[in-house]
Amino acid sequence: MKQFYLGVDGGGTFCRARLVDHNGQVLGEAVGGSGNPRTGIESAWQNILEACFEACKQGHIDIEDYPNISIGLGLAGVNQALEQELILSQHSPFGRCYLLTDAHAACLGAFDGENGGLMIVGTGSCGVVYIDKKFDIVGGWGFPLSDQGSGARIGLSALEYSLAALSGVLPESALTQSINRDFGHRPEQYVQFQNHSPLPKEFGTFAIKVFDFAESGDPIALRIISEQAQWISQYLTCLIHKGAQSIALVGGVSEAIAPYLPDDIQAYLRPPQGDAMDGAIKMAKEQIGRTSL
Repeated sequence: MKQFYLGVDGGGTFCRARLVDHNGQVLGEAVGGSGNPRTGIESAWQNILEACFEACKQGHIDIEDYPNISIGLGLAGVNQALEQELILSQHSPFGRCYLLTDAHAACLGAFDGENGGLMIVGTGSCGVVYIDKKFDIVGGWGFPLSDQGSGARIGLSALEYSLAALSGVLPESALTQSINRDFGHRPEQYVQFQNHSPLPKEFGTFAIKVFDFAESGDPIALRIISEQAQWISQYLTCLIHKGAQSIALVGGVSEAIAPYLPDDIQAYLRPPQGDAMDGAIKMAKEQIGRTSL
């Protein structure tokens, strides 16, 4: 019987699926929409399935072989038992499913299952250490109460400072002027944006501007990055205290914010050996994580 493995990395902005055979040869890889169930369980699961189906299509896998595919799911937003149960209760045409957070999967992939720490800094943020086959999670409780240092938190700060500048509470900068133009220089438009319950990724789009303006020395942009870099430093320090001797910093914001971290923290940073999909594939192969019945 042919055996295949799917590794899924589901973040707040998009999810990725990688299909391999029993030898680890990559047969297909695809990208879909948000895989975070906190953005809506039905839409997140549909995005995950579509990415998996596309990876299977690339690998020329027949539908009748789907039950021979074990899936490792590394998803953002599944810290709680209820969220895990919601995911595991969804209909799937595939075989056994093993579920952990995206941070767990990324840590397994970063150090090929060996000891190490990892900090995801993307739309959201979360830290994890893996020591002697045991995980310990730091943060990752969701925006806006947690996820410090993330794109969503950076974007939220940018809007906060820009609205304050528009009201005359704070001095303007090129960054705040640019964002206020986006909102038509009207506080009411900020309220309208807030009232439609924007997703974290919608806040995260403003993080791009923050880093762009920081390069030209914009004082507000630099203040925001400094504040969020301090949070990331605190997370990384916590991981070090929990035993991590090497830490991988990953995610869409990681490369941009890394230069703003203190030198003593940067000394612990190492490039990852693999990604979250590699870790999720390891979950499926080695039966790591919470499993479907």
